Amino acid sequence: MTNAILRASHMPIQETPPFSAGEFRSAMRNVPGTVSIVTTGTRPGRHGLTLTSGCSLSTEPSRVLVCVNKNAGAHDMIKESRVFCWNILAAHHAGLAQTFSGQDGSKGDVRFTEGLWQALATGAPSLIEAICSFDCRVVEAHDAGSHTIFVGAVLAQTMNTDSEPLVYVKGTFAVPQVHDSRH
Repeated sequence: MTNAILRASHMPIQETPPFSAGEFRSAMRNVPGTVSIVTTGTRPGRHGLTLTSGCSLSTEPSRVLVCVNKNAGAHDMIKESRVFCWNILAAHHAGLAQTFSGQDGSKGDVRFTEGLWQALATGAPSLIEAICSFDCRVVEAHDAGSHTIFVGAVLAQTMNTDSEPLVYVKGTFAVPQVHDSRH
């Protein structure tokens, strides 16, 4: 098995895919993603955006990664400040996710008028009612086409287990249904 993986990794990469960027986005809409808000900065210069492209990277040391579009208002601030807080949203945060997606035209600090926010270790805004928040110092940043992959060392975290997570799939918000695998 290992030899097959090694042989496959030496295959040439096709630079131009046989599908358009729009077709790729359409396919990706079928992949469920955890809805989160990534924040940075301090009042009055706070910035944040809604995203579904974040995940845990390592437990020892504690690391997460978030993928931020270079056109997002928070992108350059994260790059300059080298800090961010990754806030995982609960089902009742759909309105907040809409606000931070920029669909209402809001930008910057005005987005923080909704929700209750606190500063943890880095000063980046942490959503008090988030399912969990990971307050991070950027330890790596990787160019990835339209996005930058920010790797964060987790300096502080919060956790609330009383709510269901918010996910995004097929162009809409949803709440996953938990199935008991013991039956």
